[in-house]
Amino acid sequence: MAAAETVLTAAVSDDENTPAAAGAAAPTMIPNTAQQQDSFPMLPSLIIPIQNSELFIEIFPEELAETNVATLLKVLDDEHANMETYCSASLLYMQQPQRTRESLALMEEACHRLTLPECDGMDNATRARILSAAGIAQLATSTRSKSGSTSHTSSSSSLATTGANHHSDQVRQDADQKFTHAAKLDTFCSMTWVGRGMLQLSVSRLDQAKFYWETTLQQAINCLPALLGMAAVQYGQGQYQLAQDSYAKAIQQAAASSANGAVLGLAAQASLRVGFGLASYQLGQVDRARAAFARALAMDSECVSAMVGIAVLDMGATDHALVGGDATTSTADFGRTEQAIKLMSMANLLDQTNAMVQNHLANHYFYKWSALPGTVRVERGSNVLYASQSLPGLEIGDRVRVGAHFETSITEDSSTMFEFGNSANSNSAVFRMQDMWKSESMDELDLVKKDYDRVIALAKGAYGSTSVPEMQAESLFFLARVYHVREENDTALKFYERACKLNPSLAPARFGLAQTLVVKGDYTQAKNHLHKLLATSGNATDSLLLLGLLEVKAGGKSVEGGLANISKAVELDPFNADLLLLEALALRQHRSTYLKAADKLEKAIDLMKRKGDAVPYEVYANRGVLCEGLNRHEEALEMFTLALHALDPSGRSCQFALDNLGTAPFIRQDANAMFCGYVDSTVKVRPTIVKVVANQANEDESESHEQIDEDANYVTVLKVVDPGSLEDFAALSVQVGDSVKVGDNFISTVVKVEAAEGSDVSITVKDDMKTTVDDAAALFVKRENRILNLPEATTVAFNIARLHETMGRTLAAIEIHKALLKRNPAYFPSALRLACISVDCGSLMEGAQWLKISAAIEKTPEVLTLIGNLHLSLCDWAAAQPIFDDLLAKKVPNVDAYSMLSLGTIYFSTLFVNPERYSKHLTYASDYFKSVLGKDPANAYAANGLGAVLAEKGEIYKAKEIFNRVREVSGDTIADALMNLGHILLATKKHPEALQMYQSYMKRAESIGTPVTSKSRKDDVVDVLLYIAFAFFDWARQTELSADQNAAPADERYRSAMEHLELAIAKQTKREVVLKYDLAMTKLSAANCILQRPSRGLPRTADEVQEALVWLRESLGVVTQILEEKAEKKIPISSSVLESFIGHCENNIRSAESHLENDRLRAAEEANERALRRAIAEAEMKEEQYKEALAREKELEEQAERDRRADAAMAKVSALRENWHQEQAQAEQAKEKKSKKKSGSNVDADALGLVEDDGQTGRGLFDDSSDDDSVPEAEQGGAKSQAPDLFGDSSDDDGEEKMEDSSDKQDKATSSRGIFDDSSDDESTNKNILNAGGDTSVKPPLASDLFGDSSDEESDEELITESDAAKRKNESANVGQPIKKQRVMDEGDDSSD
Repeated sequence: MAAAETVLTAAVSDDENTPAAAGAAAPTMIPNTAQQQDSFPMLPSLIIPIQNSELFIEIFPEELAETNVATLLKVLDDEHANMETYCSASLLYMQQPQRTRESLALMEEACHRLTLPECDGMDNATRARILSAAGIAQLATSTRSKSGSTSHTSSSSSLATTGANHHSDQVRQDADQKFTHAAKLDTFCSMTWVGRGMLQLSVSRLDQAKFYWETTLQQAINCLPALLGMAAVQYGQGQYQLAQDSYAKAIQQAAASSANGAVLGLAAQASLRVGFGLASYQLGQVDRARAAFARALAMDSECVSAMVGIAVLDMGATDHALVGGDATTSTADFGRTEQAIKLMSMANLLDQTNAMVQNHLANHYFYKWSALPGTVRVERGSNVLYASQSLPGLEIGDRVRVGAHFETSITEDSSTMFEFGNSANSNSAVFRMQDMWKSESMDELDLVKKDYDRVIALAKGAYGSTSVPEMQAESLFFLARVYHVREENDTALKFYERACKLNPSLAPARFGLAQTLVVKGDYTQAKNHLHKLLATSGNATDSLLLLGLLEVKAGGKSVEGGLANISKAVELDPFNADLLLLEALALRQHRSTYLKAADKLEKAIDLMKRKGDAVPYEVYANRGVLCEGLNRHEEALEMFTLALHALDPSGRSCQFALDNLGTAPFIRQDANAMFCGYVDSTVKVRPTIVKVVANQANEDESESHEQIDEDANYVTVLKVVDPGSLEDFAALSVQVGDSVKVGDNFISTVVKVEAAEGSDVSITVKDDMKTTVDDAAALFVKRENRILNLPEATTVAFNIARLHETMGRTLAAIEIHKALLKRNPAYFPSALRLACISVDCGSLMEGAQWLKISAAIEKTPEVLTLIGNLHLSLCDWAAAQPIFDDLLAKKVPNVDAYSMLSLGTIYFSTLFVNPERYSKHLTYASDYFKSVLGKDPANAYAANGLGAVLAEKGEIYKAKEIFNRVREVSGDTIADALMNLGHILLATKKHPEALQMYQSYMKRAESIGTPVTSKSRKDDVVDVLLYIAFAFFDWARQTELSADQNAAPADERYRSAMEHLELAIAKQTKREVVLKYDLAMTKLSAANCILQRPSRGLPRTADEVQEALVWLRESLGVVTQILEEKAEKKIPISSSVLESFIGHCENNIRSAESHLENDRLRAAEEANERALRRAIAEAEMKEEQYKEALAREKELEEQAERDRRADAAMAKVSALRENWHQEQAQAEQAKEKKSKKKSGSNVDADALGLVEDDGQTGRGLFDDSSDDDSVPEAEQGGAKSQAPDLFGDSSDDDGEEKMEDSSDKQDKATSSRGIFDDSSDDESTNKNILNAGGDTSVKPPLASDLFGDSSDEESDEELITESDAAKRKNESANVGQPIKKQRVMDEGDDSSD
């Protein structure tokens, strides 16, 4: 109203630029906060001059509030007051709370008087200001009427809002007409532009409003209303810094106007500070904002906007301090919160139509607990609340808190609780709570409640006090939240939906809507709303978590997305243990993620421990269940133990007390150490070993450990050392049946406790103590704790028992289950488990008794299903059928499919009970199996049953396809599918595959441990063995059909059939007679197979015939005995069949005896023939051995001869080498002599033609040969021919002679060679000198030629031929000249060098 007040003041003033009060933006920033009241002494009085007199009427501001506007209009009209008086009166009414309509009436009258003749002389500028002021007054009146005229009831709020909106539109149209008329009178009137700006601002057209106010400020710089309008637009556009500057400038102008004597109320000035504070808060300047609000409240103690601002800031600071966890400032923070609530309450008292205040108070009272008078008493395990006095303020449906933490709701009071009607009186009250009190019984507890009725009243008031959709949505959210807590989900859903329609961005309302949809089971709509919420608030952890849980629950492809959303929520708040727990809850929905779920729970436990928070026992228990699913049994047991300790923080219930004797059945197993342990009995004992004679203990004579006879029986007697310390025999804390421990290792059970003469007390234990001790030892006795007395421990103990079952600790599990039933007879899960354990152990009757107890406790579908299964396992079809019929009639969601499956099995199993109903039962079975598959196409059990029906109908290949599909889907977990597939394969003569199926079925049935197709596990095994035996039998018969050598494997298959039949007979079942007959038939067929071997071209021995004869005689004896017993017993084999078998068997015996005699004769002949052949073979073998010995002896002689020749050759080589060394030494001496001659003579050696023979070139310095090439070639050839002869080891005599001839020739050549040659042919000399430098040396012989053992005469002949040819050539080329021959050894040595 500050803007309206400013405009009205300007309308009275002659100066358009007169400064006015601030606060035009206040209605926009905080709705309906413009209804302020200035202090009356600061406002001028209304002066009304009396016509034709100097007197006047003065109306003070405080009197104007009680003045009727109609009376005032009458006075003004009678006194012919001028326009200034009308405008002043309108301004004063505008400054009064709830008097805007009177102000508007005065301005409307002023506008009407403008049309009268008496105002014809008024200028257009004044007329324009009055019209603009009237239009602004209309806008102000419309703003206030919208908050005051709407209904406060939720049922008529929508209609009232529609009418108010229509009224506002009409008012804006009237104001727009006045502004248009004023603009025609004075186009540049600033008041008209300000009014148009306010009109655009009221319809949220910020750009148009900004245009009008900018235009106004360009013409009138100091126009305060335009400046305030600009600040409002800037704030609305998010330009908070500009808005703060504009408000600061407005405050400065308002101060300057007050200094100049302008009338400016404190309420208007306070409104400027409120606007400045709001802009500062948006800029993050919290301290500056609070200072502005405090200044506004100091200027106007009833400034509601300032109160709201201070309260909001104080509560925000308190929330921040609580999140920070600073305990030292908690008292001050709570005090600040209380002060903030007081400010809010005061603001609500001053302005009961302020929606913001009412919403804040509604939110506060939603969380506030209101104390109730007196105290209450509660008992453990009860939901009855006993109050010390009457509580009229407590009603049914109220949310209460008993003590410090237990929250619940009231469901009944004394008027409806008939069992307490007589005990209730006026001084006390009794109420029934929704939840049960699980802690210890307590009294004198405080009782507080939630005042939800006040929340509803405030929220409805706020909704009816505003037309702003955002604030109305917030009010509806508060209403929905109350109904949500009260579990009135339908009402809460309606309010949530309306709140989301009014303000789609209100995240809490949309989240609440999603929650209520989840409760109603509409998961699809809930996920849609959560997606919308996350589109605007992507980091909302609660929304991410709820969406993730819904997607995980939906399963399928959405699981990964759900887990990703949950992980994102945890990442946003990693130190929130609750988020980790919920993530673990989502992960445990699928077995493949059990490990991740266990890790998340471990992290949550560590986080809570680091924070110092107590870990709830449920967390430990859930992690234990996960560890059990991961086969981490020891870790699971540790978690369950920690859960028990978490239930008893004080540790009193977990302690083992000596006086806690407990009640039978006792818990004594070592695996249950968390429930029982050894306690010092305060008694000292001395163990004594006593020999038992004739079942009596000889107590007079005790033996030491060294004297103990190992063959005798001994017992250990524990004698109390100081029995006098016991007051009486009853004071002894040890009883018969107690488990005791002496020392550190000896543990036994007490079998007798007695007091002998002389007050001696002895305790006899069950086990023998191998060693004794001389000193007194402490006696410990096992006692239970009291942890199972806590109701919460029941579930944990049950999980421990189930863990024992998984680990094979059956006795420990039975102890816990029986202890739970003893303490809580109505706890039927333990009775069910005991029934299942009994059935698994083969004790069907005991299992039936436990099921009977479970059914007496509660006939749940689970109990009835187990009872029906028990009848099925006993093949008691008539008793099982009505049970499953009843279950099917109840239409239990998770049981109806199982019931139909069981009924189909019953009808299929009773096909042959009544042949007349065969077709009907087969049809019923097929219909039930098809019905199950129609609801669940993946049900492998139903598919297996349908396959059995098809096989019974003869559709074998379809049945085989179904059974194979069942195996693929179930992974061979359905044993019946293996059995049925084996039958199909056997029918199609695929015996190896059928045998594989039967054997797989037997392994699977043994792993399951429960009978599948028979009354007991033994009968089930016998059935499978019979199937396997028949498969081998049929396979053997099929093999015999070939009637040739391919029938050989039939014998082994008959033997396999007999082995399995013998195993089945060893089980000693009722079907033993039939099994013996089958074994006799198999032996008869096996014997015939052996007897027919010769006709099939297969060998046969007399031993085999003898074995066949034994089989036949055994079969004859068995069948004859069966035939004799048939007269006394009921045997399912006809006499004709037995007699026919006996006849065949006798014939086969005679035939076998004949075959046996013939086979024995043939065997004897064959034995003689084999002996003769063996003798011949041995003689031939000896002859061969003699020949081989002679050959080896000859070979040895030849080898010795070769070795001799080789030694001779080596000796020759050594001699030749020795000769070469001597000749070399002579050559050296000759060289020395020539050297001496040369040094003593002046004759040129070259002139004399002296040439030194170095023994390496093989020729003289002067050669008379005319053929240069012939001699070296011949010599080279000679060398080549001699090398093999010299070093060869040929055994040929001719070769040896040739070697000797060659050596002789070599010696002659060596001796005939001289140092000087007489040749004088210069030309030939030169040629020989040239040849001496050529490649004329003889190549050394190869290693193989020198030391080889070749005896090839051909190689020797070739060498001789080449040597002779060389000689002949040499002789023909050097006729008449002496031929100088080289020594072969010289060349050999050169080559070796």
